[in-house]
Amino acid sequence: MLVVIATLSAGCGTDATAEESMIPRVFDPGKIILFTDLQEIGFKKSKTYDVEKLTGAESAYFGFWGSDPYDRKDYEVRFFASHSDAVELGTALASERVGADAKVKEENSNWPVGLKDARRCTGSKAYSGPQNCLTPKYWDFSIYANMIVLCPGGDAEIARLLCNELLVQLEPEADPV
Repeated sequence: MLVVIATLSAGCGTDATAEESMIPRVFDPGKIILFTDLQEIGFKKSKTYDVEKLTGAESAYFGFWGSDPYDRKDYEVRFFASHSDAVELGTALASERVGADAKVKEENSNWPVGLKDARRCTGSKAYSGPQNCLTPKYWDFSIYANMIVLCPGGDAEIARLLCNELLVQLEPEADPV
């Protein structure tokens, strides 16, 4: 009985701590984020995207990151001149690429650059079974400072947690009192 109570107490404490440390989906910490800031926390760039037709964006990248070097996830990051530009100019196209209704076909997308990286294949990989390679990889996004991060996951809740896990690495540590 004590083991059950201890387990439940530990679980509740963990959930409360995780909830308290969640960065809002749209958050302006009052600074400008550069790609080098991501590199400093271990983000690895796989591709640089052409942003000529990505309204307001200064740069965009596909890469991977994870607190566990053996379990890294794919992310797409887009950089804008300011937080307000990211919100005003970037929200619509970020929304288009995430969730169950993501526009993962080139003919439906308003910005098809990097679309192959935004999909994952599901189903049988055997020669006898069909495979669906039009499943969205990203299920949510966050706007943090001047950056939009598209986050992977099987649903929006997991994607929010993965976004948060990455973004808390960019938050300055609190000074000990």
